[in-house]
Amino acid sequence: MLMMPDIMDNVHRYFATTVGLITTNGRHGPNVMAAEWTMHISYEPMLVAVFIHDSPTYWNIEETRVFGVNIASEDQAELVNIAGGYSGTEINKLAIPGTFATYRAKQIDVPMVKGCALNTECKVTTIQKMGDHIMVVGEAVSARFDDKKFPLIYTRGNYRKLSKNKIPSGRKVVRITPEQMSHFKKMSSNQFVLKAAAAVVKKNNKILLQKSGGHWVLPMVPVSRGADYKNALNQHLHSIGIAASIARIKGIRRMTLKSGKAELRANFIIFSGTLNLFREDYEGTAWFARPPKNTLLKSLL
Repeated sequence: MLMMPDIMDNVHRYFATTVGLITTNGRHGPNVMAAEWTMHISYEPMLVAVFIHDSPTYWNIEETRVFGVNIASEDQAELVNIAGGYSGTEINKLAIPGTFATYRAKQIDVPMVKGCALNTECKVTTIQKMGDHIMVVGEAVSARFDDKKFPLIYTRGNYRKLSKNKIPSGRKVVRITPEQMSHFKKMSSNQFVLKAAAAVVKKNNKILLQKSGGHWVLPMVPVSRGADYKNALNQHLHSIGIAASIARIKGIRRMTLKSGKAELRANFIIFSGTLNLFREDYEGTAWFARPPKNTLLKSLL
């Protein structure tokens, strides 16, 4: 078994983080420190966690219950070195000429650093000792960002830049009509990603399709977060007159549905199913030896 010093000497260098310039004000004066462990931990409310030591930054936060999070941009590595290289008990880092350009926060009495990728003003919600650090969680009360700047990355003992080249998402782009986009957005309940289950049910070498407007598609149903996909799909099939045994997952299809400038990410989990009972008089479904030309999302088949 590895001892802790061996783990620390090797493992921690392989994490990659942004760097927060944490700004405070109080009896110990205005201060800035560099915090590698700065992260966004909640959407609603928007919460930001910072992990720091017992220091002037912590003393100011404990007194005022507010702090600024300034995510350093790629051209601010030298500022990070200064903020992280000296303590507020040694010098007033914000007073060094030609270094930190600041502006006054809107909601809290804290200097904010100019030129950052992101600036967030926070009010403390939680302070808790965590291992050899103190975790401070704050709720963002004001924020601004510069979409032309990229955050500075720290990993393996060095600062690095993000590549400007995006990694392809792997999603298949599918063009649909405005009416179809409206339908799928309704299915998604206006969520950022449509998550749905679809069934491939066959009999006598024919595949079951369901009518959707003027098109045919695999029987599918949106699935809410935490719900069982098989159960949701079985209930949907039953509602359209089909009793089937949903078996294994055949695959996942990740798509970007596009209509003009509108787009919607969609993730479909495809299940195979064995037909048990089919209500022949149900008008919304039909069996096809070959998918017709007006089949929507053919890549799901």
